[in-house]
Amino acid sequence: MSVTKPFVIKPSVIKPPVGKPPVVKPEEREFTFNGFRYAGQCWGEQGALPILALHGWLDNSASFDVLAPLLQGTQLLALDLAGHGKSDHRLGLSDYAIYSEIPTLFAIADAMGWQQFVLLGHSRGAMMSLLAAATFPERISHLVLIDALAPPPVPASHSIERLISSVNELQRRLQVSPSLFPSYEAAIQARCQSEFGKITPATAERLAVRGLTHSAQGYQWHADGKLWVPSNTGLTPEQLEAFIDNIRAKVLILLGKDGFKRKVLAGSPFADSLSRLVEGLQAELHEYDDGHYLHMESAAKLVAATLQHFLTDSP
Repeated sequence: MSVTKPFVIKPSVIKPPVGKPPVVKPEEREFTFNGFRYAGQCWGEQGALPILALHGWLDNSASFDVLAPLLQGTQLLALDLAGHGKSDHRLGLSDYAIYSEIPTLFAIADAMGWQQFVLLGHSRGAMMSLLAAATFPERISHLVLIDALAPPPVPASHSIERLISSVNELQRRLQVSPSLFPSYEAAIQARCQSEFGKITPATAERLAVRGLTHSAQGYQWHADGKLWVPSNTGLTPEQLEAFIDNIRAKVLILLGKDGFKRKVLAGSPFADSLSRLVEGLQAELHEYDDGHYLHMESAAKLVAATLQHFLTDSP
């Protein structure tokens, strides 16, 4: 991609709601396709603006426990993606390439009776959402990306090397026993170290409700170990450009100063992708004084207010 004009990020000026966030208990949902069970949580009522929310790597649908109750006039379904939370693990040598999840998203939307809907994704879920929005653009009204953009492009010359690395890591992971922790506190402390930096204990505890298992041997984060295996294929820069060009939804990008932008984007050719998305699709972009989990931590109310304004005011 060739981009000469750098993108400009302005701090959000939308005011957050006043007072404590409401306590709203979601409804548990299950979807089964060919014997594979997906779990999720749903907030809101049928007939409201539909939102399908996708969490990040090693997280689960509790990623949206803070944000969802703050949104009005919506029906938000947050999934436990395959291998996460209360959803099934893929058997045998099946991997977790994000492209393989795209059919699931639209099958679940069909099961919900949603012909057109909003895609809301965080981290890995944002990358998945971008690809899905380009696959069936007529079905996605709004695309919201929280602290990520798209899968990093892979030059064609690296394809064989990537496949070899994926196969080797998959075989190794099948032999690795999951990490066990002697106490709940130790498990929470370990989870506070994310791939983009520290998260708060409160955030880790929210994720623990659907992601932590206790047995006689100790405490275990039960996301499938095969999730650590890199995808065996990747999009070339040209393929990624084609996906971005095919998106028709209104786009909102929300970044944390201490998250994706600082840890991945700064000084990377990946910045070209963001520039093209912002300029080519006239995306709305906001930055917050927070980290990778900005939708769960100190900026959560601001994020909710921004999202509400975007969904309400977009034609």
